Amino acid sequence: MGESYRKIFWGIFILTFHINLGPLQILPNFVGYFLMASASTMLFDRHGISSFQNAKHMAAVLGVLSLVESLFFFMGQTAFAPFTFFGPLLFGVLELLFFYHVLGGYAFSLEHDGQQEEGERKRSLQRKVTVLLAVQTGLYFAASVLYLTSFLSFLVLLFILMRIYLMSIFAQLRREEEGRGLEAREAEEETSPMNQG
Repeated sequence: MGESYRKIFWGIFILTFHINLGPLQILPNFVGYFLMASASTMLFDRHGISSFQNAKHMAAVLGVLSLVESLFFFMGQTAFAPFTFFGPLLFGVLELLFFYHVLGGYAFSLEHDGQQEEGERKRSLQRKVTVLLAVQTGLYFAASVLYLTSFLSFLVLLFILMRIYLMSIFAQLRREEEGRGLEAREAEEETSPMNQG
């Protein structure tokens, strides 16, 4: 039951750590984004919560944009100037919206199951992640506009740390979801003999 969150974990991993074979990137970013879109589809199919569908749309758009960017690079062409300039801001905003919707959907699923306190904790986590990603994206865009190259190097490190933090969040969500699934199965097993009797 935690397979969806495992997929998101590996999607973030692919976005963060690049494995290259010469000039060729083994797992391009669009692979990570499409993996995250697939995970969101699984979550929506299971829970029927619109936040997961919104997350799927965000990840799909990211995947398509990243694929186009990779094709430009593969053909030895640079993207047109506006995308080169505003691309990082666009990707940052779409990623922020993806994580906002996924964490919001998880919180809603907890609240729907009657776990109000745990749901509120996840709402708090959702707000925290949203603020951190918004600050990170804003700083990166400002540094790009002002050509603060030394500060950009620091922001790259910040990006990596933020991605690692997100990976830890989704590893935890996977464990929690698997625990919820185990509890549900145990409850079904307990009620089955009673129903048979």
